[in-house]
Amino acid sequence: MYKIFSILFLVGIFFWSCEDNKEIVPDDSGIFLRLVPLKSTNDAGDPNDNLTEEYAIANLSVFLTDVGSNTVTDKYVHVAFSPVNDGSVLNYQNVQLSGLDPATIENKDVYVIANCTDMTSLNAVQTVDDLKALRTPAVAGNSSLTTTGGLPMFGSLPNAKLSDATANNPVSVTLVRTCAKLRVTLFFTGSGWVGANNSFTIGNAAPYTFYIRNDTYKFDISDLVSYTAIPLIPVSGDPQRFQNVTYLYESLQLPSLHLKTTIGADLKEYDILSNFPLPVRNHLYDIQIQILPPLSSSAPSINQKTGILNYQVVVRTYDLSTSEVF
Repeated sequence: MYKIFSILFLVGIFFWSCEDNKEIVPDDSGIFLRLVPLKSTNDAGDPNDNLTEEYAIANLSVFLTDVGSNTVTDKYVHVAFSPVNDGSVLNYQNVQLSGLDPATIENKDVYVIANCTDMTSLNAVQTVDDLKALRTPAVAGNSSLTTTGGLPMFGSLPNAKLSDATANNPVSVTLVRTCAKLRVTLFFTGSGWVGANNSFTIGNAAPYTFYIRNDTYKFDISDLVSYTAIPLIPVSGDPQRFQNVTYLYESLQLPSLHLKTTIGADLKEYDILSNFPLPVRNHLYDIQIQILPPLSSSAPSINQKTGILNYQVVVRTYDLSTSEVF
């Protein structure tokens, strides 16, 4: 009797699995988004351009509202995501918003916050005003904004037609870094007095910004931070050129740049009038400090009384979303 029941059970399983040649397929219900970190269009082969870590995504949170509404109707805090398997893209991510019916959902305004670890504030979001109040992680005093854990990003897409957002045709939302990028190049125009131990520091920097851009970037002087010395690394193949990058939050204060270099065993710090504008998110400030021939026969930093360094600064500003140069 036991054998008969076993045989009948196996036969039933066989016919059930073969019925109508049906396959068990993964659930693909819901709305699908593709999050696209905005790649710099200013890519001239510089090793400091389009660093992979600048576009790294550690976490994603998605918020939906009715078109033009202030009220959040759906939110997905630290929603699961998966990379787009395409070598031609840079850190694109796919997201599935489950629990939404494409047949009934209407157009929505979409907001995306990337690389925000403040789960309490994310979970408390009920309105767009709450989203506007979300602050990026604070930069501690005497440290700098780094790519560790991902740079804060924000993206939005008004009036998105989510009914068409299928797995094969996801709606794309562009993510923009909420910080500016500063690339400093130190160039000694004479080979006879190339400095050593080269570095720069940033002062008067904003400690944080907001994921959604607004006009509240002015800080009390006591809130501003100064970065520790950032080494200027020798450029391969050019013994007179040194370079490195850092990142700055937006602010209504003008950051200050200080150069440290050792010339002839004389380590000094110089205030550099960099003349770059207020930091704006997703902009690159390409600052070249050219150390010119000495004003006298001595090396540039030998004048102990004045500490004068003969230099000029060349600044180029790029909007990384358009490659426009200012």
